[in-house]
Amino acid sequence: MDGLPAPWSGLCLYAPRLPEAAAAAAQQGAAAAVAALGPGLLQSAILGVRGWSGQWLRADHADWPEGLVGLPGAPIALSWEGDLGLLAAPGVAIVGTRRCTATGRAMAREYAAAVSAAGGVVVSGLAAGIDAEAHMAAAGRTIAVLGQGLAAPMPAWQAEVRRRVLREGGLVLSEYAPEMHADVWTFPQRNRVIAGLSRGVVVVEAGHRSGAKNTAHHAMEYGREVAAVPGWPSLPSFAGCLDLVEEGCGVVRGPASVVALLAAG
Repeated sequence: MDGLPAPWSGLCLYAPRLPEAAAAAAQQGAAAAVAALGPGLLQSAILGVRGWSGQWLRADHADWPEGLVGLPGAPIALSWEGDLGLLAAPGVAIVGTRRCTATGRAMAREYAAAVSAAGGVVVSGLAAGIDAEAHMAAAGRTIAVLGQGLAAPMPAWQAEVRRRVLREGGLVLSEYAPEMHADVWTFPQRNRVIAGLSRGVVVVEAGHRSGAKNTAHHAMEYGREVAAVPGWPSLPSFAGCLDLVEEGCGVVRGPASVVALLAAG
């Protein structure tokens, strides 16, 4: 965090240099933190980063997603590219491991296509494996939430998926400074945004320590519906799904189970 411009560090809610904004966010929510920072400071933080010419959305804006309002630790601004109108559509998060099976990939595609066909939006994290398959099968009705800034470099395969999401009419979001690289802590933090934007979370395939379980736990904390594919007990890549079922989460029995989550909440 020390490498961030001082104004921007407040946007990440770990704001040692902006204690008033951090306190306002903790006590009154993201919109209060925006007021504490002031629109001028926010604008200089976002638009003043070298090489950044993109767009940003504050928590006090009319287009701010309803799913993030009032959530503990919600971001106070999001940089974005694509179709911001997708934030108004009901969303289902489809998440899972990077090291997935061919069966897991096929299920992610099937479920994402079903959500898109039903008029919903697929939310995921633009990671390899389950996330990427879900984004690519959503026919543009998808929101990708990054664990890095929008102007930071990314692997070629990931950049191509991102271009496809945007080309087909999707939306890409980040709460981080545009040039900020991904770090070990940014992905778990990103997961709370995925959960907040979704009416329900579907975990297709996940190990015991998968980030998808982290997303599911955020969703449970926020009162969202969570369902998991039970998979095969002998495969480690489905162990996290079985953990979630044991915790009381729903069981995905097919595309209809996933589409039903659009009506949750």
